[in-house]
Amino acid sequence: MSDLVDILRQYGKEKKLSQGEVLIRQGEASDGAYYLEWGKLGAYREERDASYLLSEIVPGNLVGELGAATGWSRSATVKAEVESCVIQVSEDDFHQIMNEAPALAARIVRQLGERLTHADTVRVTLGRSYRQAADRVQTLRTQKAQLEELLRLREELSSMLVHDLRNPLGVISASLELLARALSDDGGLVDVDAVLDTTGRAARRMQRLVDTLLDITRLEEGELTLRLLPLDLNSMVEEVLAEERALAGHKGLVLENLVPLDLPRVLGDRDIVQRVLINLLDNSIKFTPSGGRVWVEAHSDADGVRVEVVDTGPGIPLEEKERIFEKFTQVQGRTGSRRGSGLGLAFCRMATEVHGGGIWVEDGPEEKGSRFIFVLPCT
Repeated sequence: MSDLVDILRQYGKEKKLSQGEVLIRQGEASDGAYYLEWGKLGAYREERDASYLLSEIVPGNLVGELGAATGWSRSATVKAEVESCVIQVSEDDFHQIMNEAPALAARIVRQLGERLTHADTVRVTLGRSYRQAADRVQTLRTQKAQLEELLRLREELSSMLVHDLRNPLGVISASLELLARALSDDGGLVDVDAVLDTTGRAARRMQRLVDTLLDITRLEEGELTLRLLPLDLNSMVEEVLAEERALAGHKGLVLENLVPLDLPRVLGDRDIVQRVLINLLDNSIKFTPSGGRVWVEAHSDADGVRVEVVDTGPGIPLEEKERIFEKFTQVQGRTGSRRGSGLGLAFCRMATEVHGGGIWVEDGPEEKGSRFIFVLPCT
């Protein structure tokens, strides 16, 4: 990271922030990128009458680079949680860095992709479940009040979807811009494979989100047709883990396949079951801290085959273990972090139930971390 800091210092200037001072305002035009040298920043999503903490930014991290790379307006407000110091790089200088140091630019884009691809954006005012929202509408007495509330919920859902699609789209846009600049400069691009890998993962995230939205609608309306075939879970798990290993490696996580080779085949729709595994692994990788472990194990019993995705992350409190599978829900983890994938876990529940199985979450080994378990019928 020292080369990044040296280049940013060369182009930028230090800016000190007092506690509570706003660095970036949601909705404003981009004025560049910032590197946090010391202190702590908070990124907030501002709604009509409240703001919600999306993430905390610690020293050694960039903030605002998506706007600087794409020219998009700010999607969140960033302010100092404590007295802090940043290196401010203007948008023009940020683009010059991208041109003059393609290897470094590729690394910035890759880091941006890793952060945005697995970032939690606001989920219907960060944690309000679909059921709670529906209950709130029903308690309103007048038709006018119900209509106004339904319109507001529709705006919240639209905002969530726009942000979920906008993040990976920003990664793709920045990556393609980097490739175009390098190719116009006599092929001076270094680490093209890393940029293409980042772009591919962002595109696959967008595709999975769109597929999940469509399939949730079909599942709710009973219109999803399953293509049931005998499935080899061990090979499927290995295939999914191969896609996730790069991300786990960047986070310093151990990722393992502990599914036995002699496990009975299950009867399922390959694409649907594969997406269940991807959603659960994405969720575990996202919330497991560096140096942790994520693994998949399975065994057969009288109900079918139990597949378990286990992690050494912060775990989920008992009172939240059912709510986490509701649509548009995040829950508070034991360490204070918010957990839940909004649509991903809701899809997992509906997908396993339509197969005749089910899904739930338990504590991990020694009551640490989480163990997501789903059951599929044997052939």
